[in-house]
Amino acid sequence: MRTLIIATDLGQTSQNAVSYGVGLARDLGAEVLLVHAWRPAEITVIDTTVIVPGSFQAEHTENLQRDLDRIAEEQRRATGVTITTRLLDGELSEAIAELVTETGAEMVVVGTSLPRMLTRLLGSSASAVIRAVRCPVLVVHEPHA
Repeated sequence: MRTLIIATDLGQTSQNAVSYGVGLARDLGAEVLLVHAWRPAEITVIDTTVIVPGSFQAEHTENLQRDLDRIAEEQRRATGVTITTRLLDGELSEAIAELVTETGAEMVVVGTSLPRMLTRLLGSSASAVIRAVRCPVLVVHEPHA
């Protein structure tokens, strides 16, 4: 295996998936592409779409990239794995599907924090990624208290 894509929401909910995915990459001798996706042009709250000003988008993009790079650096120091980062523009599953095609990644690692029953009823980002990509997807569940 050469390349493993790990998706993160940059929060605590995906920390377990990032750590697990980087450990797997280390064991397989693979490189990691750590990604986060967002829609910079608009934010939808309930049924209202708000266009975000360009200055906010630029500042927010810098903050997201900084957070992504920080997580990658922490994981690099802890494991020695080669990790690059990419901030993706758009919906997570579509952006990752395009990235898998572009990079030839052999696996995608995503996390989920919803209990299995809620995931079945509501869907999740993880299930959308599974449907969108044409490579194995490892779903790492967050531990529940």
